[in-house]
Amino acid sequence: MPRSRQLAAIMFTDIEGYTALMQQNEEKAIQSRARHRKVFDSITEKHKGRVLQYYGDGTLSIFDSAFDAVKCGIEMQLGFQKDPIIPVRIGIHTGDIIFSEEEIIGDGVNVAARIESLAVPGSVFISEKVYDEIKNQESIKTSMLKAFKLKNVSKPIEVYAISNQGLVVPNPENLKGKTEANASSSTGQLEHSKSAIRLGIPIILVATFIAIAVLVYLRFGNDMNIPSESLEKSIAVLAFENMSGDVDQEYFSDGISEEILNALTHVNGLKVAGRTSAFSFKEKNEDIRSIGEKLDVQMVLEGSVRKAGTQVRITAQLINVSDGFHLWSETYNRELEDIFAIQDEIAAEIVEKLKLQIQESPQIEVPSQNLEAYDLLLKGIFFLDKDYEGARQAMHYFQKAVEVDPDYAKAHALIAETYNNYAVYGMMPGSEAYSLARTAAQKAIGLDESEPRAHKVLAYIHLFYDWDWEAAFLEYNKAILHGLRAPDHFITFYHLFLHKDFEQAIEISAQILDLDPLHIENHWHVGFCELFAGAFENALISFNNALELDPNYSEGLRWKAVTLSYLDNFEEALISIEKALDITQGQGPANLDLLELKIRTGKQNEVLQTLRDLEESGEPVDPMGPAILYTWLEMPEQALNWLEKAYRERSFMMITLKAYWLWDHYKENPRFIEIYNRMNFPE
Repeated sequence: MPRSRQLAAIMFTDIEGYTALMQQNEEKAIQSRARHRKVFDSITEKHKGRVLQYYGDGTLSIFDSAFDAVKCGIEMQLGFQKDPIIPVRIGIHTGDIIFSEEEIIGDGVNVAARIESLAVPGSVFISEKVYDEIKNQESIKTSMLKAFKLKNVSKPIEVYAISNQGLVVPNPENLKGKTEANASSSTGQLEHSKSAIRLGIPIILVATFIAIAVLVYLRFGNDMNIPSESLEKSIAVLAFENMSGDVDQEYFSDGISEEILNALTHVNGLKVAGRTSAFSFKEKNEDIRSIGEKLDVQMVLEGSVRKAGTQVRITAQLINVSDGFHLWSETYNRELEDIFAIQDEIAAEIVEKLKLQIQESPQIEVPSQNLEAYDLLLKGIFFLDKDYEGARQAMHYFQKAVEVDPDYAKAHALIAETYNNYAVYGMMPGSEAYSLARTAAQKAIGLDESEPRAHKVLAYIHLFYDWDWEAAFLEYNKAILHGLRAPDHFITFYHLFLHKDFEQAIEISAQILDLDPLHIENHWHVGFCELFAGAFENALISFNNALELDPNYSEGLRWKAVTLSYLDNFEEALISIEKALDITQGQGPANLDLLELKIRTGKQNEVLQTLRDLEESGEPVDPMGPAILYTWLEMPEQALNWLEKAYRERSFMMITLKAYWLWDHYKENPRFIEIYNRMNFPE
């Protein structure tokens, strides 16, 4: 067959995570692929497309016009978002396609494949050539991401995301795909390379070195005094200073800052420092240049809030990190009822000064028309991450908020999240806490389907309590679809506990830490993953990094103690555990860690007596605690009795059976094998 050439709109699709799903559950993978093809075939035909090739979990198709291809991609993604969700990526480019008897090749095919590799589930990515052809179509909305130096493509190509309702538009800084910048990394590339291999696209030999990716230069005016060689637009929103003369109003100034920060995270092409890292400079009077260096940002937004009665005054200043020059400042004197409009104005002013190429300014989502409920919500958020007592105070304010405004979806979602924390902290029996969390999350979703926190809470409940692995992953994807910043720590737990993939869990945790380097829990999370991987020395460094940020962080202290004990440094471990218990006033799982340490330092009889006293008292306890202690005591029958009880009561720690090396003591024990099999872990 002689070669023929055709100019066409080229579409690649594939299902993210299909290979892993095949390994876990072949039948579900086949069902997903069958549904993908059914939706794909019907919609492609409707939009006059032609399927050139199926390959495993993906497709290559062509269209006579870019408009038809994009409309097809939009309709497909909306179809794939219906339950059961299929996490599909779509990339579209226009160019030459060359047919022969053995292969389908051409530069246009290469570019389309590279663009698809950048995409995320729920998105439709297009090249600048496609954008030029559809930009005047009122029914199609787009958001410019940035220019990518795609692997084996000679010049940088601007990539856009279709931003119609229901489609995912990710932060471009989080994208990974087949670019020159990522060419040296093999992690995650096998999945994206399959289209080129299966379609017979020639594989070009790897060059002796990888060229530095050419990124889009910032286009700031000279008055902003920002160097043109900057590689990305970036900002930190510091906690606005409370000028109200009342320390109890600090929650309000923090809340205003956070709402502006959240709005800016949705601006394409803008890197926004994480909240915890940015807020860590509160009341430290640190030099702006030092802050910018620590957070790796070009600009800093700072300000103040003065609230008196129904009046509020907000000042805001945008500062260039390199020279401390004030790029913009403004003061707003308003009635409190105008608070959401003020937030909108500040965010819009910043975007204008940044001169970002976006379709529209970010908008602050009005969380409630009831200002009293909003005020209570801000108070709750202020306390949410402040250990045990903070969780109780947060719950008080969130419940007050829904009393004032029963239809406040975000408040219901935060109630769900707080109950989830109650379960983890041991402040309430897991079955009760998760039941209440589920009810609150479902209430939030009933009021607002797009409430991301509620979907995230359901993902955690499915993972740690229901043991419904597929439902957990689907809810997580819904949370991402509706705006949860990705990646979230949920996905590290998913890799760690379900797949025993320590390397992937550590890598994702490190990515999250890079986005928010001064967040205590991010350092803790890296250490947690390293601990399960058996990298105790590295875990100790991570826990110490967390404690450098806050020496009284009780979870950091207790996990440092656990790590020290595994390194046989029992003396320092005891000091760390006792300090954690002092901070929590004797509450929480550090009590279990203390008993474990006593066993390992020769005090077995003391711990045995404690366990007997506990059994006689009938006091409620997570059964996994005694199961672990009896394992350390080398009493397998008693340990397995408690493990059976933990299964019946659905202890959230049952999820550790696959990944925690302690349970290797029983890997040949028939009773343990039977309990393990009931968990239905993926292979």
